[in-house]
Amino acid sequence: MGGDPERISLNGPAGIRLRSSTVQTLAMALHELATNAVKYGALGQAAGRLAITWSLDPDGLEGAPWLHIDWRESGVEMQLAEASSRGTGQGRELIERALPYQLKAKTTYAFTPNGVHCTISLPVSASTGEQTKHG
Repeated sequence: MGGDPERISLNGPAGIRLRSSTVQTLAMALHELATNAVKYGALGQAAGRLAITWSLDPDGLEGAPWLHIDWRESGVEMQLAEASSRGTGQGRELIERALPYQLKAKTTYAFTPNGVHCTISLPVSASTGEQTKHG
């Protein structure tokens, strides 16, 4: 999305398998987060930073593996009143309503004084729990 790689941190294990039914919806949510970061947040402001981390909990809820994604912007100058007024768009609806409904995900979405902080946790393929972690 044209972000400066020096301002973006990606950290998590490789080889996490997603169900084909999960990929499109999760990709749409991440695309919405990135688009908003370009327009209003960390990828659109010179001092902004974006850290995306993910982890796999092989023994998540009810013994099934879960993927946890943490999207955290920092260094963003936001007016919280302005952010709240635009915070009811399709991207936020997708994250807060569609992901839980379609993927049984657990999500949070918050405007902080430094930027957006979003978490997404969702069940993943059982074969993922058997994968070795690569950093």
